[in-house]
Amino acid sequence: MIAASSKWRVPFIQGLLGTILVVLSWTTGSLAWGQLTTEQLIGSAVSLSNQQYPEIDKAIQRFSNSDAKGALEYLKIAKEKYPKLPPTDVTFAKMHMAARNARGVQILLERAVTEHPDDPEAYLILADQAFRGNRTTEAQGLFELAAPLVETFSGNSKRKRNFNISVIAGRSAIAERRAQWDTAYQLLKKWVEFDPDSSLAHTRLGVTLFRLEKAKESLEELIHAHKLNPDMSHPYVSLGQLFTQAGNIQNARKSYEKAYNEDKSDLKTAQSYADWLIVQNELDKAREVATALREQSPDSPKALLLDGIVSYMQGEEERTEQTLQKVLTLDPRNARANDLLALLLIQSDKVSDRERALSYANNNADQLPNNSQALITKAWVLYRLGHKAEAQTALQQGAKNQLQADSTYLIAKIMLEEGQKEKAMQALEQIANQKAGLRIFRREAEELLKELKSESP
Repeated sequence: MIAASSKWRVPFIQGLLGTILVVLSWTTGSLAWGQLTTEQLIGSAVSLSNQQYPEIDKAIQRFSNSDAKGALEYLKIAKEKYPKLPPTDVTFAKMHMAARNARGVQILLERAVTEHPDDPEAYLILADQAFRGNRTTEAQGLFELAAPLVETFSGNSKRKRNFNISVIAGRSAIAERRAQWDTAYQLLKKWVEFDPDSSLAHTRLGVTLFRLEKAKESLEELIHAHKLNPDMSHPYVSLGQLFTQAGNIQNARKSYEKAYNEDKSDLKTAQSYADWLIVQNELDKAREVATALREQSPDSPKALLLDGIVSYMQGEEERTEQTLQKVLTLDPRNARANDLLALLLIQSDKVSDRERALSYANNNADQLPNNSQALITKAWVLYRLGHKAEAQTALQQGAKNQLQADSTYLIAKIMLEEGQKEKAMQALEQIANQKAGLRIFRREAEELLKELKSESP
């Protein structure tokens, strides 16, 4: 169910081939087909510690073999044998969610609502889907429908507990999205009281407290969340992100520095600090952090990749190529390394380098057919090679998905070369105001926008 707060969204820009939506959207985690397990399917309803559910295992196997009818039969048998399981249509809908069959999910959940009107789970899943689809009012209405059903539900204490959390988490997420921080605070306090060991609840409460200008209390919650789940970001990294979003760069810097000084051996903490320095155009300091991390973890693809990114941004072409090649030796399918090598080599005057650039871009796009960054990089490489028709196809495919700022910069460059100066400026204006995320072309985008503005009457 809903379990993360919303992020900021950036308005759309007019692209070369139509309207391109640039979104930094919040999304909940959904089941991925390759990792569907019995735990994921029914773990929220029953305990698996001392009980086997072979019928569920067989249902998953049948479904993975494209035998939906056989899977459904096993789910029905399981429900008869284990009454505490969710309604069969709900469980079957989750399987279709894993297979990304949205139409099937909708049909099954609608049927579950009709045939099991007292069971709130179908309403909660529909609410979650509406929220993820940015249909906030619809999500709110569904949560309101589910709440009284949860109160009277008595069929399974574990499911009821999870339903209560889902309602609180969902309602608070809606309040957060609407910047109704007082309402969010009250709901999140209930969540923490209801589930004190939830690191996510404490994290979201920390974020909400920050929005209420209670930075000290916010930090306390973030520290508590990190103690509950050490895999989460260092609390001062999280605080640094919040100060950055609020435009308080001075306190953001203090927070990131404290996090790094306390935990510089942690790859995630060091990388977060380096990423922040890059966004602030402090490449020399980012180089220090990246170099220290590489020396500490010479065979870590992530440490090497960070060093390669900084080298790329500082124009150190030879070091960049060598570092990225080492990344690919350790991790041949590393998408970012392939992408950066394509962008690096297409700048070369050597025909052989430019051909290699196309090879890297093609490989990346083939292994990530729905990734906008990979597709836009391929479009840029093709365009630079003079293959405009193929570039246009790749551009259209890439523009269907969420765009990163680097991709938008490449699109702006194509617009400009095609004589669409005003549209290029609109795209550059968007990414100039976008502070989130690591941007390879940040300085280039700012300089190009400044140049275009100086030329405008």
